[in-house]
Amino acid sequence: MKPDFMRALESLDGVVGADLSPRLREMVRLRCSHINGCSYSVRLHSEALAAQGARADLIAALARPVKLMREDLVAQDEALALRFAEILTDPPRGLEIEARDAASRHFSAAQLGSLVEVVAVTNAWNRVTRGAE
Repeated sequence: MKPDFMRALESLDGVVGADLSPRLREMVRLRCSHINGCSYSVRLHSEALAAQGARADLIAALARPVKLMREDLVAQDEALALRFAEILTDPPRGLEIEARDAASRHFSAAQLGSLVEVVAVTNAWNRVTRGAE
């Protein structure tokens, strides 16, 4: 991997998701990393969530689709953000608009944009990490 590319990705990673809470950013990063099968990023984001005080059952639950999580683990807005992130990461065709519209009822346009940024950069990191393993 070229050093300039890695620096650019690190710089981008440092500015995305500013309109989201740190907890939600890490939840989305962890969920995307599970979908992408990136064990390094799963460990990294699991540890970051734990350092923020997230419960172990929440961290473990993020390995599964949000639709299969216990309702008491995540707030409604978190569930909508996670579902949108799942679809952006591994899209079942045709659901993007539905998931975006549902999320937009709970998030501002800036927050929704931040969510897309976090998913895009996380997916890029996952692919770089898996490609370099």
